[in-house]
Amino acid sequence: MKKQRQLYIGLLSGSSMDGIDVGLVEINDSIKFIDGLTYPFPESTKQQLWEIISVDNIHDPRIPMLDDELGELFTEAVMSLLQQCQLSAKDIIAIGSHGQNISHHPNDPTPYTLQIGNPQIIAAKTGITTVANFRVADVAAGGQGAPLAPLFHQHLLADETQVRTIVNIGGIANVSFLSAGKPVIGFDTGPGNGLMDAWIKQHHHQAYDKNGAWAATGDVDQHLLQQLLADPYFKKVYPKSTGKEYFNLKWLGKFLTTQSAVDVQATLLELTAQSIIQAVAQLSDTANLIICGGGVHNSALIQRLAKLTSNKVMSSSKVGVNPDYLEAMLFAWLAKCRLGNCKLDTRSITGAREKVLLGEVTLAI
Repeated sequence: MKKQRQLYIGLLSGSSMDGIDVGLVEINDSIKFIDGLTYPFPESTKQQLWEIISVDNIHDPRIPMLDDELGELFTEAVMSLLQQCQLSAKDIIAIGSHGQNISHHPNDPTPYTLQIGNPQIIAAKTGITTVANFRVADVAAGGQGAPLAPLFHQHLLADETQVRTIVNIGGIANVSFLSAGKPVIGFDTGPGNGLMDAWIKQHHHQAYDKNGAWAATGDVDQHLLQQLLADPYFKKVYPKSTGKEYFNLKWLGKFLTTQSAVDVQATLLELTAQSIIQAVAQLSDTANLIICGGGVHNSALIQRLAKLTSNKVMSSSKVGVNPDYLEAMLFAWLAKCRLGNCKLDTRSITGAREKVLLGEVTLAI
């Protein structure tokens, strides 16, 4: 008798907000990415999210409406992928949905984290059990709630013969350090694409700086760079996490004087590169850097990373993993773990007091 395929869907809108990433993953004894797509946001939705996140306004009255609206959009993304793969809801065991991060404050006197994209709408309209709100349990256990990617990096990419450093460059960048026989270490390094995206959007009305082309025409302002790198976050010991509620244009504006726009863009690219390399240096001076996330396509950034380290810098595609859908695979895997009541050990990553059961389950109607 042929063994039934164990198919899961991972779903997220990352901190870059370039669209909804949805990936189909087969998880049996191994994990296999099958197919994926990026479902675009309506411009009005994206603009409202930008407005709320950029000022970190958790009390914005639009949030409940956007929670439901994103639930509908995530549903459409899932249905588009099912159609693309010629599958139906009954073929899928579960959806793991991270949602869209709105505000993340694990270090507040009363810690909290908020991601939206109503999972009840997703489950009801797709007919597929949906697991969501993955960060909440970790924060409740005293952890940072993020990054969660290092858990999956360890599961998927750890190698008994070599030390590896995985660098995920989304709106915020995070790093995972994988060494055989040792707990995985991972934390947010600081800005990834987010500041560069916001700056070019403000000055050229473009969603992102393709290949870092605009940044490459500017000159790094060394004084500004040193001011930015002096931010206390970069010196803070891990575990630590951050987001666009901290590293945003309001934060950047505190340091700006008369710099040209293009030189600021060049400086932001250098900030991302140097903060990543400084973080990596805390963990290993011998590990190759395996890059995933949208930043893998910024050739100017990748070239700069390569110049700042003597170690190899490569796309995760070189180790057999699609760099654009690694996070979607993560949430598909987390959904499987949650349905199996598997507690995960985030203590060396987020600082949680104990192993945690990540995610809340919404059964399909």
